[in-house]
Amino acid sequence: MTRVRSALLRAGTLGASLAFAQAAPAASEIALAHVAPLSGPVTREATEYNAGIRLALKAANAAGGIHGKQLVLRNLDDEYKADTALTRFREAAASDALAALMTVGSPAMTRLLAEQFPETQKFPVIGVIPGAEPLRTPINPYVYHVRAGDVEQYRKLAEHAATTSQQRVAVVYADIPFGTAGLATLESLFSGKSQQIVARVALPMGSKADLSAAVKTVAAARPDIIYMVIPAQLAGEFLKAYRSGSGGLPAQLATVSYGNAETLCQVAGEDAARGVVVAQVMPNLGNSAIPVVRRFHEDMAKFGEAGTRPSIFHLEAYVTTRIVLEAIRRAGPAPTRPKLVQALDGLKHYDVGGYTVDFSPTRHTGSSFVDISIVGRGCKLLF
Repeated sequence: MTRVRSALLRAGTLGASLAFAQAAPAASEIALAHVAPLSGPVTREATEYNAGIRLALKAANAAGGIHGKQLVLRNLDDEYKADTALTRFREAAASDALAALMTVGSPAMTRLLAEQFPETQKFPVIGVIPGAEPLRTPINPYVYHVRAGDVEQYRKLAEHAATTSQQRVAVVYADIPFGTAGLATLESLFSGKSQQIVARVALPMGSKADLSAAVKTVAAARPDIIYMVIPAQLAGEFLKAYRSGSGGLPAQLATVSYGNAETLCQVAGEDAARGVVVAQVMPNLGNSAIPVVRRFHEDMAKFGEAGTRPSIFHLEAYVTTRIVLEAIRRAGPAPTRPKLVQALDGLKHYDVGGYTVDFSPTRHTGSSFVDISIVGRGCKLLF
């Protein structure tokens, strides 16, 4: 077995070894895997998702586990490389892990689907990031999407542009499947409408983007609104460059949920991030009246790592893991991958605490929830 690499050695794995065994898991354990770019250009997202998974598992273990068994997490770093991701997923499928959670990256998932990996290995993959339509259609019997898809997010953002009379649209997108799919969706949504896409700018992933040239191209088109179809770190970098180099143009900036407010503020600064529109696919992180948000903050206070500032990525992974744990519970005292799939397909109108998912054998997108937020003072989100 190839030695598994991980960028989270310092974070631990809830007592699990990072080297996978071919044998069955210990009788007192249930294993899950996180295959994600724990190093590379989207490390921030991957590590925060990893922390959210571990938080949910720590809370579950403290409450006695599932059917008396403790949950353990196996971490595998795919380095944001499609070939490496396929190798890591093969290692996970050959291990004791019931499923993989929170896969991050359209290149990796595109490769897995092209290789028909989930169905040939009968290995469940749950909580895929991003929510690009090519990763969701056609339905794969072993792939589950928790969050609302990108199409729903773009539709909500397009409705916002229409209601605020923003006619001239620019799209800055990542030159990977997630970005090109987002551009195509926006083009479709604005087709035949009063809005017009006046600039399309592709930014590379995995190499240094020429942000000054991108800003000049966008500024020359004089858009009313700029959609950033790019991961959080790159969105923050573009935002910073645009605010400082656009000559003060008043265009509003908007992004899908990947451009989370915390990252935008950390990378670009709070002043630059203020006013950015962000689509949200999870409940309001600041609203503890929502039961799952309140429980998340309680568990973060009890089990979170010292100095961790709660983020929407933590919450999404926490919610996704809570859903998977419920499916494991329903799969019975001796859960297997087929039993887990059957249990997931039976999660109809399951309420995680103010956030509902609805799965079935013919529906593998759990939620359609999308909200619009605006980054306010102190990086607080206004809904």
